[in-house]
Amino acid sequence: MSAMVACPRCGAPNSLGNLFCSNCGVPLTTSVPPATIPAPYPPMWPPAPAPRATGNLTAIVVVLVIVILVALAGVAAVLVGRQISITPPSPRVMGVVVARSADGTNWTLTITSVPTGLFPSTAKLAILTSGGATALAPTAFVSLNYASQRAAYVQSQPGGPVAVGDRLLLSTTTYSTGSSYQISDSTSILAAGMLR
Repeated sequence: MSAMVACPRCGAPNSLGNLFCSNCGVPLTTSVPPATIPAPYPPMWPPAPAPRATGNLTAIVVVLVIVILVALAGVAAVLVGRQISITPPSPRVMGVVVARSADGTNWTLTITSVPTGLFPSTAKLAILTSGGATALAPTAFVSLNYASQRAAYVQSQPGGPVAVGDRLLLSTTTYSTGSSYQISDSTSILAAGMLR
């Protein structure tokens, strides 16, 4: 390769014997110090990597925040649960006092306590003889008929739920001493006892 001289004006490379710049036409003289040829720009290949998408990063951060919040809520629920004692519901029971009427013709079962939400249509009375035979099959209070079953339900406040002070009247001749009664609803026995 022959020696080259750079143009003092544009810096284009010219052969050493040229009198004028082959690029811009400026006279090339030997009194002008040769210019250095600038290094070519670095190649643009391979292209610079594209910036990473931040959408995936945002989704990951959101999911992590949600997971952390759920975990914290779970821990808080456990801690609060330890401080709150859950009381199981009280058993459904009914208080009943058994007595004979003044004239001795009826047993009077007076209700002294009653679970909430008990209605005459769902409360049932059953009577067994002292030998265990069924004297009165489970019958809803509202269906008791003294004329046919020798048992009746008398509400202290007609039309409402079963209440304290309500009474069941049972014939002492049909249901003798030693017979047992049972009052129930659809889920449990509420009261049981003997006629005496």
